[in-house]
Amino acid sequence: MALALTTWLITSDVTPEIALRSTTSEDEWVLTWLPDRSLTLEQAVSGMVLDEILSDPELADGEAALELAAFRAAELGVTLREVVVQLSIRIAQRDLARNRQNVCIPAPHAEGSTDTSAAGHDHGHSRQCRCRPQTAAGRT
Repeated sequence: MALALTTWLITSDVTPEIALRSTTSEDEWVLTWLPDRSLTLEQAVSGMVLDEILSDPELADGEAALELAAFRAAELGVTLREVVVQLSIRIAQRDLARNRQNVCIPAPHAEGSTDTSAAGHDHGHSRQCRCRPQTAAGRT
């Protein structure tokens, strides 16, 4: 886990979330996953560390990681539960955006047919479908 800090931006090698410095104040930062709060640089770093802690499935000591995560959340003035909800929302938003790039428009099946696998393919749906091929522009 490593953070990269520049004058305007804090990024992570673990999570796609970032912290951005305000264009109106050098002392004000915003986390992409907590956009309604103005933070200090120290809080922004703490928020990025918190995101890394919760994003790394290979932490050696889960209990210690959760304690540290709760401490970091308190530094931001939120609960660990609120952090998990906000990060989950961001994950869902990214998944939705990614899925929009791979739009599936099911082709009509023969009446009475229940077989969806013959010419179908599975790309994340709960069941297989027969998709119309994408055009050169990437849209169906």
